[in-house]
Amino acid sequence: MKLRAIIVLVVIAAILGVTLYTVSRPGPEKPVDSVPYVWDLNMDDLQHITISMPKTGQSESFILHEDRYFYFDVDNGSIVDMYRWGGGIPLLLSGPGADRRLVLNATDAQLAEYGFNEPNLAITLDLKDGTVFNVEVANSTPSGKTYYIRLKEQRDIYTVDYTWFDVISRLVTEPPYPPANFVNEKLTVTPLEANVSQPITIAAEMVNTGAVTGQYTVELKINGVVEAKQIIELGRNERTIVTFTITKSTPGTYSISIVGKTAKLVVK
Repeated sequence: MKLRAIIVLVVIAAILGVTLYTVSRPGPEKPVDSVPYVWDLNMDDLQHITISMPKTGQSESFILHEDRYFYFDVDNGSIVDMYRWGGGIPLLLSGPGADRRLVLNATDAQLAEYGFNEPNLAITLDLKDGTVFNVEVANSTPSGKTYYIRLKEQRDIYTVDYTWFDVISRLVTEPPYPPANFVNEKLTVTPLEANVSQPITIAAEMVNTGAVTGQYTVELKINGVVEAKQIIELGRNERTIVTFTITKSTPGTYSISIVGKTAKLVVK
């Protein structure tokens, strides 16, 4: 009788143990909602990008050329500064992950409330197949950490991180012009054969092939040693001739160099 009671107690304990484990063990994790995208496109399909700031009237436009680089979409527009552009800008414009979807099918009153009646940014993305995405970025949220954003053709309102807004808006407020780039297109030494102490004129035709005005120190090197310097300032596609006059008191053959161009000078 005693043994039977013990067996019954063991069975009850086992049942209670199984029940307790079943009740107390954690259930399966709920699936995490994927980050919603305001729009989604392949960045390699981008052909033309226009970004404007309606409140200030500023805008910039960029177009993809056959060399697969983006250029400013103006006559004789320069290539964008690849240090700032890289692959990052097309990727950011291919569709940002939204912080959240705030409103579904917003009313006209709601669109106005969030600032879409006069957005901070209006972005037009033209794809190679003719598809067009029109994006509007309105006010910032009260915290300043996100901005309200939507596709103009839709009424759903999302929020996007302020860093995305900052990078894209800077394409307008601080256009990604390539830096000044100075090139010596021609080096002239007159005469190429001179007598000791005879004046020798050395001229370099300098041009700024960059998109912005810049300064540059032009160095005259003789046998690899800097002999003289001049500072010049040129705007885009502007050119000037930089002239140096030297004499040599020792006969010999001298190597003349200015910004990548070289020549030989013979002094007798």
